[in-house]
Amino acid sequence: MKYGYFDNESREYVIEKVDLPTSWTNYIGVKDMAGVFNHTAGGYLWYKTPEYHRISRFRANAAPMDRPGHYLYIRDDDTGEYWSLSWQPVGKPLDKAKYTCRHGLSYTTYQCEYNGVAGEQTLFIPIEDAVELWDVKLRDTSGRKRNLSIFSYMEFSYHHIEMDNKNFQMSLYSCGSSYKDGVIEMDPFYEPEGWQFFTYIDQDGETAGGKEDYDCLRDTFLGLYRTETNPIAVEKGVCSGSEELGGNHCGGLRRKISIEAGGAFRMVFMLGEGDRETGKKLRAKYGDFSAVDASRAALADFWDKKLAKLQIETPSQGMNTMVNIWTLYQSEINVMFSRFASFIEVGGRTGLGYRDTAQDAMCAPHSNPEKCRSRIVELLKGLTSKGYGLHLFQPEWFEERKPDPFKSPTVVPRFDKSQMVHGLEDACADDALWLVPSIVEYIKETGDFGFVDEVFTYADAGEGTVYEHMIKILDFSAEQVGQTGVCKGLRADWNDCLNLGGGESAMVSFLHHWALVNFVELAKRLGRTADAEKYAELAEKVKAVCEKELWNGEWYTRGITASGRKIGTPQNEEGKVFMESNTWAVMSGAASYEHGVKAMDAVDKWLYTEYGLMLNAPSFTKIDDEIGFATRVYPGVKENGAIFSHPNPWAWCAEAMLGRGDRAMKFYDAICPYNQNDKIEIREAEPYSTCQFVMGKDHTAFGRARHPFMTGSGGWSYFAATRYMLGLRPGFDALIIDPCIPAGWKGFTARRVWRDAVYEITVENPNGVSKGVKECYLNGTPARGAVPAQPAGSVNTVRVVLGTVQK
Repeated sequence: MKYGYFDNESREYVIEKVDLPTSWTNYIGVKDMAGVFNHTAGGYLWYKTPEYHRISRFRANAAPMDRPGHYLYIRDDDTGEYWSLSWQPVGKPLDKAKYTCRHGLSYTTYQCEYNGVAGEQTLFIPIEDAVELWDVKLRDTSGRKRNLSIFSYMEFSYHHIEMDNKNFQMSLYSCGSSYKDGVIEMDPFYEPEGWQFFTYIDQDGETAGGKEDYDCLRDTFLGLYRTETNPIAVEKGVCSGSEELGGNHCGGLRRKISIEAGGAFRMVFMLGEGDRETGKKLRAKYGDFSAVDASRAALADFWDKKLAKLQIETPSQGMNTMVNIWTLYQSEINVMFSRFASFIEVGGRTGLGYRDTAQDAMCAPHSNPEKCRSRIVELLKGLTSKGYGLHLFQPEWFEERKPDPFKSPTVVPRFDKSQMVHGLEDACADDALWLVPSIVEYIKETGDFGFVDEVFTYADAGEGTVYEHMIKILDFSAEQVGQTGVCKGLRADWNDCLNLGGGESAMVSFLHHWALVNFVELAKRLGRTADAEKYAELAEKVKAVCEKELWNGEWYTRGITASGRKIGTPQNEEGKVFMESNTWAVMSGAASYEHGVKAMDAVDKWLYTEYGLMLNAPSFTKIDDEIGFATRVYPGVKENGAIFSHPNPWAWCAEAMLGRGDRAMKFYDAICPYNQNDKIEIREAEPYSTCQFVMGKDHTAFGRARHPFMTGSGGWSYFAATRYMLGLRPGFDALIIDPCIPAGWKGFTARRVWRDAVYEITVENPNGVSKGVKECYLNGTPARGAVPAQPAGSVNTVRVVLGTVQK
């Protein structure tokens, strides 16, 4: 079943059938203020942190679904009938009202045609100001004069998530709201600077006037024993002028208007950070609607510039749409906001997950080098002097904080070093290893070689250069090995539920090898020969241990428990084959070609499904705590036999390295959300976002996707498709073009911006091969091996011909 379509020209996903089986969300904002909203305007807004500075309230996993939100009601004052511009919360019958939602890049538009009125509400946040704009446009389609009242509604948060959900004895008496000069001001008096404002201005320069035009109190606007579906204020057609120190607070504003037959009306609501005076200033600025339009144009230009860093045209429309728009967008959202603001992670914890952030920063340095660099720096500061990373931490811990002007019972917690830095027993073995290739990728993209000698503190004590931080990470993993020489899994490796009782992890050893290979390449480029030789020797040692201890004759063993039991072997009845150990054996360069082919054939045989690759098979049905919590997860769910999306791209990389383009594309197509746009009765989730996981074949909901946007699946999908399948990856001094594509492709084109030079790339495949560059030309001149970096500002043509490699 199909609920919408991709509008690539507008870079939107258009939802035409709004009675979706689950929420389809989108993000607004690109700096300090941001929000997440669904297809019916449900969602929430925050400033800097969704945990400690939430602006609007949200009741997650509740019924009715996904409320409250940022709503606009239209009331026909001649008949008393009312509806909302988004389908919910009023929920008019869809055979009588036409509703459309258009999710775009950092904005969402809700459109409604009902009762002779066409209306739309666009939510977005200007890049330069901490204010959410609700751009509202109404048009009469009935051919008669319309007398209407427009009502807004949003519910203010108490800022702290715990205050929103449990500490009502404090919160209900510690926030006040008031109305003056057309502005509602919400003031949590337990915070030094905690104000928010809500106001509007219309095309006539008018704003809310008397008491009948506003309500600051939720219970007065909605009415007791009512919900957002049938607010008493909208039903009556007037507000009550409610305001109070204490209670639950909202932004309820009314504007009574008349629209001539065939006429139109525009107004803009503003929900922002700051007090009443700030609100008045921003209302004056955006009261000139040309400023609103200019902000929308600036936001479009912001994303145009990011997406222009790489645009492709291949025979796969799904890959074109996802790579050119949605997968990069998802990757950027993860880099910008980390992982804890969604309808699943609803802001109840914040900070940076070490492994997650490192991978996010690795995948988008071309489109957001500044943010990727800042994330890397935060991770460097979150590294201990022993070489392991803090699994989850707040970057603010390592920054100077101003003293609070008064002692408040509800503050952002302060920690000393003893509370911040956990011990080895809580360290995840893979966390810091991801940072090494992230740093290397950043340098390759930007040419910022001086970065390696910048000095940053360690989380516990002391300081060191970036280069020294990298060595600490590599040495830590070299020391933390078990009896066989394979790296210990410690608390966990990438798979948090596969604990192995503190045993040994194939995933970590292969990741260690990959990090070593990356570091050696960097050390050679920097001319640090002794380090390059030392760590190249260590890489060979790790590779030999992996082959000796982990190759089981058919594929690569996943790990060894503390008691010495091997899992992920042909002898295991459950958990026989795992994706991580086999894909990373190839990706890391540790596996021989022959073993790599055999291992990936096992992945295809045991783990492939029509919706993507399962994490492991068969699923565990017997609890075994020595293996880990994965054995307690339901079969086919998340870490136990689900189609876990994050590692699926690792298989694309592995197959591309083996030269099997058709297999890589088979795996890509299976999980690609674009290809499931007409299977929503099965998928349920967004077809424009790669979700964290899809239920595996051992579950009754096989094919159902969950947890969109905030997952490493987005970044890795982009990284694997562009760097490995299309083979467009920067080196330290040259742009490497080494595709692995389906043999049936005649070729593809790409436009890549690298170090401020443009490369117009054409790849030709006259002989129907998957891999192997036969010829390469830069501006018509043969180029050997790779395309050297060209002067900034130049535009260059690159022609690549695949075929038999000439030696």
